[in-house]
Amino acid sequence: MLQRILLVSVTGFLVIFFLSNPASAQENNEDILAGAKVLTLQSAVARGIQYNLDLQVEELNIPISQENVTVEKAEFDPVIEMGISSLEEKTPTAIAFSDDDFDKYRETGGDIGIRKKFQFGLESKLSLKTNRSMNNSSVDALRPQYRNIVFLNFTQPLLRDFGTDVNTAKLRMNQNLASQTTEGYMDRAQRIGEEIELIYYDLAEAQEILRYRIESRELARNLLEGNKEKFAAGVVPVTEVQEAETAMVSRDEQVIFARQQVETLANQLRDLLGIRPVDTLYKEPFVTEEIPGKKQTFPDLEQTLAIALEKRPDIQKQRIAIANQNIKLEYYANQKLPRLDLEATLGANGLSGGERTVSFAGDTASSSHEGDYMDSLSRMSEADGHEWYAGLRFSYPLGNRASQARYRRAGMEKRQAVYRLKRLEETTEKEVKNSLVTVNRSLERICVAERTEELAEITLAQEMERLKEGLSDTFRVLIFQNSVIQARIRKTSAIVDFNQGLANLYRAMGTNLKRYDIVADKPLTS
Repeated sequence: MLQRILLVSVTGFLVIFFLSNPASAQENNEDILAGAKVLTLQSAVARGIQYNLDLQVEELNIPISQENVTVEKAEFDPVIEMGISSLEEKTPTAIAFSDDDFDKYRETGGDIGIRKKFQFGLESKLSLKTNRSMNNSSVDALRPQYRNIVFLNFTQPLLRDFGTDVNTAKLRMNQNLASQTTEGYMDRAQRIGEEIELIYYDLAEAQEILRYRIESRELARNLLEGNKEKFAAGVVPVTEVQEAETAMVSRDEQVIFARQQVETLANQLRDLLGIRPVDTLYKEPFVTEEIPGKKQTFPDLEQTLAIALEKRPDIQKQRIAIANQNIKLEYYANQKLPRLDLEATLGANGLSGGERTVSFAGDTASSSHEGDYMDSLSRMSEADGHEWYAGLRFSYPLGNRASQARYRRAGMEKRQAVYRLKRLEETTEKEVKNSLVTVNRSLERICVAERTEELAEITLAQEMERLKEGLSDTFRVLIFQNSVIQARIRKTSAIVDFNQGLANLYRAMGTNLKRYDIVADKPLTS
């Protein structure tokens, strides 16, 4: 590792110290970076996945989509229906032999039933109706009357809406939508993880630049002190002092701007990580860990593309969208068929009532169904009275334009979904290629920057020797100092670009969270 050069003035002449790392610059920056808590990249990404509000909003879409699945499943749940009623009628009568001028009827009753739809299309209902009625009819031999009726109704589609696939189409689509929502959450988590990585490395770069700017200012300060001593000794003119002082002030402005960049990026990172006023890191300074160097391995283009096509959640989400379009196509193909339903009804009824003798034209008669309410139930259970019905009902809209249009629309929507998948795969390939370009070219830049830094340090050391011998001046020394600092900044920038390229690459592959052993909770869809 090349040594770093720091100039200090001792008893009127310049001494060159060689520093092996930038730690000494940090000593001049204790109020900003020294002693600050180190926030590792892994903990930053993990915290962001856990506390980022945007991701929490996305996560809530998962249980919302699962509730939609529950709603569709509920279509096949049994439904209990019941009711009670009371009725009274009084109407003028036109019957000549009526004992009253009005027909009177009063009924109190209720019904209870259970209705269910089955996944293969059958709709059924079992119901019981019961009532007690009174009237003033001169011919009814039962007063009051108790009537109980039980019905079992069936309707089974034979063409349209026949089969499990058709009747569960909406359910399966909502299950797929729930899976899509989960993949969308994973995609959002990975993108937030990538965003955190990029800001983290930007902050790491800004902190390094701040250290270099402070070091640059200290170099100018030491040069200024040396020039002051030389001027006092009559060795150099006052312009040498003024030039060094101007450089120090200019570099002080660079320190202020560098500190501004650090504080701004730290606040951006706090926002991404969901660091709120109650957290210790809200006001306290923190620093990043050391930026990883160039000795990192990564897969080649062929491996990267294969992993991306298999792992990326946005690609999986689009494949599920195509599966949903296939379900819609199957459903609307069935909806083009005519409706042919088999209808059937089975029923049993029972009647009883209070005995009442009826007289007409000198003859008397009574009903054989006298009894109380329980007798009516007993006779219903024995099916003394019964009914049944079976039939077919056919319907077909002339032209059937709506169903045809829905089917054609579903076909075009599937083509759109396929095109979106192909475009997404192309975008993935572009992202992977560009990330690899950034990574590889950044590696080349690091090598060039290291060589540039080495040469700049050698040149500065030589110029310092010339200054000691009176063969150089402040202007040239300041230029070479700037060259060293700029070379180090360019090397840092190249290293950061290399790591950010890797962050882009692994996100494009869909494995950036796994890279840091972070598993975003992926709730199971029902």
